[in-house]
Amino acid sequence: MRKQCLFLSYFICCILLQVQAQQTEVKYYPNGTKAGEVYAVKNYGELNKDVSSRIWTIDSRSDKDYYIWALVNMQEGESTTVYIDNVKHEFVKATKVGWQYIQCVNSSYLSTGKHVLRFEGISTAVPMIEELFCTTNKPAFRGAEVGPAADFLKHVNTLIAQPVVITPEEAEVGDLSSKVLPNPQGVYDNAIDTSFGYSHFSWVYLTAGSHTFTTSGSTITRSLTVFNPTNYTYSWSNVNGGPGGESGLYLNVGLAGYYAVTLRPYPSGSGTTNIILDGSTLVSNAIIGGRTYAMSTLKGGVMNSFTCRLTAGDTRILTSRYFASSARAYNDDYSGGGGDWNWGLASRIKKDFATDSVQYGFVCAYSPSSTGICDIYLGAGGVSNLPISEPQNFPLLKQDDAIKTAQGGYYNCISWSGGVTSTWIWPPSSLSTYNCNSANYLLCFDNFYSNNPVRYPGAWNYTRTGATVNNAVVDLWKTASAYTHASVRKPGNNHPHGYDWESKPGGLDRTFHPRNALTNANWYGAVSNYYTPTGTAARTGTVAVSFATDADAVKAGVAVFDVAKLTSEANNKLAMLLRKTDGSFSNRFNELYDAWEKTWQANASISDPAAYCKNKEYAALASFAATKPKQALIHIFEKFVNKEHHLIGELLCSLAKEKYSHLLTAVKQERAARPNDEAGRYRIHGDHDNGVLYIEKILKYFTLEDDTKTEQTEQFITVLPNPVKDRLTVKLTLLKPGKVAIIAISGQTQKAQFLLAETELAQGIYQYSTLLQNFAGGNGDVITVQLITATGVKTTKAIVVR
Repeated sequence: MRKQCLFLSYFICCILLQVQAQQTEVKYYPNGTKAGEVYAVKNYGELNKDVSSRIWTIDSRSDKDYYIWALVNMQEGESTTVYIDNVKHEFVKATKVGWQYIQCVNSSYLSTGKHVLRFEGISTAVPMIEELFCTTNKPAFRGAEVGPAADFLKHVNTLIAQPVVITPEEAEVGDLSSKVLPNPQGVYDNAIDTSFGYSHFSWVYLTAGSHTFTTSGSTITRSLTVFNPTNYTYSWSNVNGGPGGESGLYLNVGLAGYYAVTLRPYPSGSGTTNIILDGSTLVSNAIIGGRTYAMSTLKGGVMNSFTCRLTAGDTRILTSRYFASSARAYNDDYSGGGGDWNWGLASRIKKDFATDSVQYGFVCAYSPSSTGICDIYLGAGGVSNLPISEPQNFPLLKQDDAIKTAQGGYYNCISWSGGVTSTWIWPPSSLSTYNCNSANYLLCFDNFYSNNPVRYPGAWNYTRTGATVNNAVVDLWKTASAYTHASVRKPGNNHPHGYDWESKPGGLDRTFHPRNALTNANWYGAVSNYYTPTGTAARTGTVAVSFATDADAVKAGVAVFDVAKLTSEANNKLAMLLRKTDGSFSNRFNELYDAWEKTWQANASISDPAAYCKNKEYAALASFAATKPKQALIHIFEKFVNKEHHLIGELLCSLAKEKYSHLLTAVKQERAARPNDEAGRYRIHGDHDNGVLYIEKILKYFTLEDDTKTEQTEQFITVLPNPVKDRLTVKLTLLKPGKVAIIAISGQTQKAQFLLAETELAQGIYQYSTLLQNFAGGNGDVITVQLITATGVKTTKAIVVR
């Protein structure tokens, strides 16, 4: 009995497989797709007793009598029998060759609900019932020729009379209706806001054995392509291998089944041809249209090529190794990948080209009236490492939706959302140029997005004023307590940004994703603030053009990457200090540091350096460093100057704040005072560059002696008067010559004022003064005055009374 059940199951599976093999792909229509006065649900081709039919499912929203008519491509005298819900209804004959309307003369009663219409052909070729219309009024033939279908018939007649031919030179330049946007460090190619036209695509059931496909009467050069979408081993293409320079395919089909037959212009343009199968005309006046796009290089491996952002219409996409070679992959409407993003009528090829490579993508409309505008992406990566490395942090992000767009590198989400690919920027960081010395960190992000100061020449200006969920181009994310992330969408910084939004999560891959797919209250939180472009760009000097990235500004010669490095003098001093550090302290510091570094990978999607410091490993390192802060700072200096260890900048700022924070202020002030280099190019920099310059300054005054050691007093400073009202005066007494600097810092405004930049002075008495209005706050403000020398920092304070 068990053997009989197993055999029966096997027999049923074989039948199901056979039935499936005798159907074409199913075309599902989005809800609300009109087919006249009813709605289209789906259609497909099916073979039954060596005859193919086109089967449509429609949805009637009311009980009515309907007239059924369609746009078709048939031969004169060719017929199709119409069945409605398996009841034979009409026998319709074509009145001419090629594209035309066919009508069922009598009306048919359709009750509310779904109905199946089957158009039975006369051969194994699926009837080209390309547009279906059901109306309650009996249409006169001429009266029915309105709308997109009628326009298409006029278009066919135009192509027959005068084909559109594009020269190879024009084809190389590209379709002027589309544009390619900059894609810095990206792994894909793009064509944005691209119009797509119809090209012939039909299905025919081929038995195993020899078959011949040729074209005739072509008005332009074309590629004829035949392929089995279930096995691309059976895929062929030809441009001019047939009689008279026409296309010719002489096939030995090893797998019976439905095969797609399609046309591509070579190299571009639009026209018509006739397709002949085994000596009989398969299609007359078949349209040659659509357009082929090239990737920058031949590529293999896992890739995504897709259309998106359709303003209208319905696309197909096909990829090939060479311009007009055989199909290596094909898609009409993408679904079933396990993602949450609704691709609708957009197309997507997601495939591992492990044993093959492709370089060209062909895009056309699904049907004669489904032309439109879309964005095209070719050769994007496979699954981003974001949901793979941190699935617990992004539970809503499905792998199918997370498309890799660029390799992880040393720039982060904030940088990328502002068009920066050269460096890591976190505006609230103490090291950041955009830090606003305010508990309201949102103001720091405002500084960054509004170019205060300039990110790079020509960087887009963004504002929160008037920004909404609908017009936002940059989303800023926040948990209940902290800002965490930023994402960006088309056309931010003049980049494409994929099917919805794009992020550069910390050090992980740049990723296309649905807008809210990164939501997690305990990680990125949710979108909290919106930024929209002002329509202006940052100006530096005479530069008034916009650039998509900092790299473009550098390439144009108006900017330079100002990568900070320690001077040889500072490096030598650091090396000397490292040699003098206590060995046991160094060993323990490095052990604790290594333990903390191992925690970074779990936080790799985070851009805020402070977020890496909220664990017991960092607490242990910080606690140990506090026992000998000078020894610890030496090791911090050595690690921080290597970009890979930039996260230790948090500990640097913490340990150095009390004694050296004025030097960091000096770094930022000097940058503001000298934004350009000697050649007049804007100096692009990031948080790490400020940190290196900070360390450079600290090393000038840094000594390894214990902080508790009493130093010989060789300098004196006195504040006059104290309290102070309007003008602050500092008296300096030097018992020995040396380099000194004097800085005053307001407790209320946190602004700093140099009374004396670093200067070599002889022994003697000096006096310096400044107006409080330049930097101080109001009544009760405490002014800290620091004297900086080679042996350390001396501090005195004055109170403001007004």
